[in-house]
Amino acid sequence: MTKRTTINKTVLITGDISEPIDEGTKKYSFQLAKFFSKENSLIFSPSSNKKLPNITILPKNKLLFSRSFYKKIRLYQPQTIVYVPASSSTLMSFIRLKLITLFYSKSKSIMISVQERRHNAFSKLLIKYLKPDEIIVLSAKEESYYKQLNQKCSVSSIGVDTNKFINTNAKAKIALRKKLKLPIDKKIVLHVGHINKGRNIQSIEQLQSLNYLIVIVGSTMFNYDMKLKNELEGKGFVFVTKYLKNIEDYYKAADLYIFPVEETTSAIEFPLSVFEAMSCNIPVITTEFGGIKNFINESSCIKYYKSLNELIKKVQILSQNTNCDNRQTILDNFTWDTVFHNIFKA
Repeated sequence: MTKRTTINKTVLITGDISEPIDEGTKKYSFQLAKFFSKENSLIFSPSSNKKLPNITILPKNKLLFSRSFYKKIRLYQPQTIVYVPASSSTLMSFIRLKLITLFYSKSKSIMISVQERRHNAFSKLLIKYLKPDEIIVLSAKEESYYKQLNQKCSVSSIGVDTNKFINTNAKAKIALRKKLKLPIDKKIVLHVGHINKGRNIQSIEQLQSLNYLIVIVGSTMFNYDMKLKNELEGKGFVFVTKYLKNIEDYYKAADLYIFPVEETTSAIEFPLSVFEAMSCNIPVITTEFGGIKNFINESSCIKYYKSLNELIKKVQILSQNTNCDNRQTILDNFTWDTVFHNIFKA
């Protein structure tokens, strides 16, 4: 994780951070806006949020072209402009950031790309010209890709809200299950994310043979695949599709968290739900997706798998572990403030 000199004056430009904050890119942008609001930075977003009253609304056009927008940046005289595009590092994102820095060229420009993007040959040529001063990505694979495009690039992890996502005891877990109308006589494996085939949730059906009830909490930001949902419900899956203010209750009620995603465009490069589960101190099994393995080694309470047979064997191992320490790993290294201080401050 690269450290930089202290940033005194920063302009932050993010994607949508309106309520509900229930999706990975939104959560990252919201937490970064919270971090910079403590630094009295100038923060722009296409949406407002009552928890961040000092947000300035972005121009409502694809190029973010607005005289008042550029004037505010020039008057502020930032040392650094940080851009977290909702669409990650598309060609249009590079164009937007380049236009902004042309109007105020004294600033260092940083783009944060939270999801894998690939570009055609023409776009790659343009990106080499449009390049910001630095790109921050969430996996070594993405770092290698952008370095091949002659970009200065570094890898960071994500963070987690450790005050919201906390551990619980056995008695409280039973009470939560009663509250959530979940069985207390079965083991529960949880996945949080979009309900579509790209999340690969259909592949975990065989966990039912180990007496696990599979619970899927879907994001409310995107429409879900009704056909897939109905098919898996018929096989015994339980789906929760409403917005949950206290989603942490489902993590705390679970015995195991699974992240089965393989498609690179189906989640941000560093899945936030994995850290949320770890912060609640439940065991995790996950594919080697994105940047997770760059920062988290396999242990007695987090396992990686590549095949169905390996999944079953490692879930059996995890189910025998009664002393999980995933939360301590998060507290030591992956709170949001720790992650952002490592990126932006010496």
